Amino acid sequence: MVGMKMRIIVWVSMMALVLPELRAGEQEMKAALDMWAQREAEYRAVLSEATTQEQRDSVPEPSADEVAPVLWKAIRKQTGTREQTPQTRNGRERAEQSVVPTYEFDEAWAAPAVVWFLNRPETLAKMYEKSPKKLAMYAKALLDSVLYRHFSSPLIGEACAKLAENNGSDVYEVLQKIYERNTTPAARAAAALAMSVMLANPATAGGEGGLARARAKRIYLIRQALNLAPPDAKFGAVSLTDAASELIYRITQLEEGAIPPRMKLTDPQGKECLFPEVGKMNLIFFWDPSEDVGMSIMQKQAVLLRQYPDLTLCPVVVNGEREEWQRMMQSNGIEICYMDDEQGTAGRAYRVQHLPHAVLIDEHARVVYCGYPNMQLQTALDHWKSEHKQQPKSPSSPSPAPAPAPQARPNADQPADHPAPPLREMPAF
Repeated sequence: MVGMKMRIIVWVSMMALVLPELRAGEQEMKAALDMWAQREAEYRAVLSEATTQEQRDSVPEPSADEVAPVLWKAIRKQTGTREQTPQTRNGRERAEQSVVPTYEFDEAWAAPAVVWFLNRPETLAKMYEKSPKKLAMYAKALLDSVLYRHFSSPLIGEACAKLAENNGSDVYEVLQKIYERNTTPAARAAAALAMSVMLANPATAGGEGGLARARAKRIYLIRQALNLAPPDAKFGAVSLTDAASELIYRITQLEEGAIPPRMKLTDPQGKECLFPEVGKMNLIFFWDPSEDVGMSIMQKQAVLLRQYPDLTLCPVVVNGEREEWQRMMQSNGIEICYMDDEQGTAGRAYRVQHLPHAVLIDEHARVVYCGYPNMQLQTALDHWKSEHKQQPKSPSSPSPAPAPAPQARPNADQPADHPAPPLREMPAF
């Protein structure tokens, strides 16, 4: 710890001699960022020498804990005040004005450090964990620095993927300004894709007039991102093209109103079954016996089916051997269960990241709900049951066939409805 601090101090001193034409804060910023780049290079070098996955997993990632305070000190100095006129989402200025402090990180030269902190918000949170008011103030000031200054920086696209993880309308406004006012194609492309990600949230989609219009805008923004992006464009840790393909897959296959993928599962006797069943209401439920919430729901599956007698229940166990699985079912009174294959194909197709995970699919083979089994799922089930009672289906009516799934190609000139990309590991947005 002491040794690392001494290395940073020596590095800052050296850079101060090499770069005398730069102001002190800028010198310190460049020295800290160079130190971080060196540590990342050392990490990649050690990782490249590892020959097994176990060795790779044992290599610790570089910690930002020592670099962050030095970098923050270089850019946090207050420089004065400015009058700030907030804007609405459509770009119009609001009536009220306020006088806010300005900092060195508002300067154009500080853009690399601002991007660094936007991509690592936990570092700022750790420094101000005992002062939440200061943390909130600085976090807002950093975001405002993008809205009023750094939106035009060629570097700001590197922070768009991380910004998209937020849900606030202020973040969406920042991304919108980057998309509309930045002149760097890669930055505009990243902002467009980040806006599309954020519009999956109903709170953000409400500003577009509802989920249907938001969905259309999301497809449009993905097209724009693919049109603008150079071949080597990145979105967070993955290529922008891969991130866009993954987003199209989610929109067309997993989100509300989409047609989900069909999957082959095996029952306790080893017989293959195909789900979801077309013409029926399906509840696909991914779970693991070692997880308490999923186990509790599975032990009550008889109660669930009495409450919703026309529901097709498809519980999917994602781990375990068949014999172990059969013993588990018997000891816990579980009558209905299916098993994913050894490659986890079904779980990957439904992008299951946390257990338990529920997917409710209606009689027309469209997703009604996808996510954690909470009150939203309960509400969706009750709503379906109410409608089902009012409009009973005629036994003689043929089951509706699912529409063909739209195709996803990273070609922005083609229609937005296109086939899902091949299954891959979920990109870390």
